[in-house]
Amino acid sequence: MSTFGHAFLPGPTDVRPEIFNAMLEPMYFHYGPRMQALLAGMQPTLRAMFGTRQPVFIETCSASALMEAAIRNGVRTRVLVVVGGFFGDMFAQVASACGKEVVRANVHPGQVITPDQLAIFLDGPPVDAVALVHSESSTGALAPLRALGEVIRRQPDVHLLVDGVTSLGALPVDVDAWGVDYIFTGSQKALALPPGIALGTASPRFVDRARSMTDRGWYFSVPDLMRIAEEGLLTHTPSLPHYHALAAQVRAIEAGGGLAARWARHAEMLQVMEQWIDTTPGTRLLAEPGFRSPAISAVELPIGQDARQVHAALADIGWTVALGLPPATDRILRIGHMGDLEPVHLRGLLEALSDILAHTTTSPQPQGSS
Repeated sequence: MSTFGHAFLPGPTDVRPEIFNAMLEPMYFHYGPRMQALLAGMQPTLRAMFGTRQPVFIETCSASALMEAAIRNGVRTRVLVVVGGFFGDMFAQVASACGKEVVRANVHPGQVITPDQLAIFLDGPPVDAVALVHSESSTGALAPLRALGEVIRRQPDVHLLVDGVTSLGALPVDVDAWGVDYIFTGSQKALALPPGIALGTASPRFVDRARSMTDRGWYFSVPDLMRIAEEGLLTHTPSLPHYHALAAQVRAIEAGGGLAARWARHAEMLQVMEQWIDTTPGTRLLAEPGFRSPAISAVELPIGQDARQVHAALADIGWTVALGLPPATDRILRIGHMGDLEPVHLRGLLEALSDILAHTTTSPQPQGSS
């Protein structure tokens, strides 16, 4: 019996049985016309998902690899990294590990950097790029990417590098109009596929800069990735099962009302989440109203609740969520509501969570008790 609809991790997300079945295609020669047709058939929907006229490349790797590619291809010397959670910090660590100078723009977890704040940082030491996470999976905060892009475009040689791992596919993104120079995602998030492939695109000016970078490497050379994607070819041996899963998901998206229907379903799940918070005393979302991701929510539990106990209680009855990332593991549950999940699935989880909270509330001991 399928258990689809009970896993609410921030990733990997639940995968429909039909997608797994698509991965059972026999192997074939992946440099031939069959693969070219498969790749070409996905491009229109993928470009619409990214909001770009540029090709979308697909690589057999994790999204973390494309984060490193952002730095190696797009940062000459110094990068300003917006850090508002675990994955913003990860972007900064990757840049540092690649030998780049990192300027951190730290914001409180759950908050986002404002355009005015970003403008102040850009008046500081010159940087080659701004790197940020669009949808921060550790806090559920959604950066105002369009407005931030407007600020960055005032700096003619500063590129915008974006982690779109839990935003692409969950909400409208307009890479070309917003001035995004490089953005990437992974298969195991809003696309609701097994982990194993990552997707990205880059602006023409990013590709021009990357060509001048002598240390950009070979496997993740973005000029080569973009050229091959435009030609409908491959540079490296692909994980064929994952490519067939992606093609099946693209067909399902097209048959199910297109991307607009997918985005609307994610928006509805955020509304379900917010309504539950409003009617459940003592709970709150880390992300502030107006800056909440439709793909992931970080829920702070009422005082007296231990998130680890609640997490275990949910697991005991078949529901899967994630704990908060350190140091907030005892107070935070992270609930991913993305991919192919429906609002009815989320309501089922929240009903179970409400029941657990009602029966496991503990009171702080009186002062002086032993």
